[in-house]
Amino acid sequence: MPINIPQSVFDKYFDVVDSTFTIFGVACQLVYIEKVEVISNTFNNIPDNRSVNSHRRGGDQYKRQNKTVQEVEKTEDITLKVYWDSKNWSKIGGDLVIPQGSIQTIFYATDLDKIMRAKELIVHKDIKSLQEMRFKKIHEPFPMGLQQKRYFGCFWERA
Repeated sequence: MPINIPQSVFDKYFDVVDSTFTIFGVACQLVYIEKVEVISNTFNNIPDNRSVNSHRRGGDQYKRQNKTVQEVEKTEDITLKVYWDSKNWSKIGGDLVIPQGSIQTIFYATDLDKIMRAKELIVHKDIKSLQEMRFKKIHEPFPMGLQQKRYFGCFWERA
C-alpha cells in the first residue's frame, strides 16, 4: 500500500534546511579562470614551446598565433555549509577514498552551475586575510536531501 506524503511536509522540511544556511552557512568564494586576449606587437618574452598543448605548461600566459592570452582569476561570493570533520559528512555510498584535510560542502541546486564552472573554492572569506584556504573538487557534486532536487553536496581537497 503506497503512502502519500502531503507537500506541506516537504515544504516544512525545506524551510528548516534553508534556515540552517543562514545559521551555519559560511561565506566562501568561488574562483573562476577568465581568459583575456592581449594583443601586443612589442617584444615577445614568452618562451617558445612547440608542443600541441603549450597553454597547459603551467604559466598564466601563453601565445596563440599573434595573440597573447592571459588567464585572470575572478571570484564570486557564495554561501555554503562546510563540514570539516568526516564523521559529519553525508554518506553517498560506494568506496569513496577522500584525502586527509578534505571538506564536504552542501549548497543549493541553483548554485550547481557555478560550482561546476569553478576551478577552486576559497573557504571562509571572512578569515581570508589571516589564512587563505583553497580547495579543488574531488568528485562531481551529488544530489541530497528529501526528493534530491533542492540541495547538492560536493567533496573538496586542498589545492
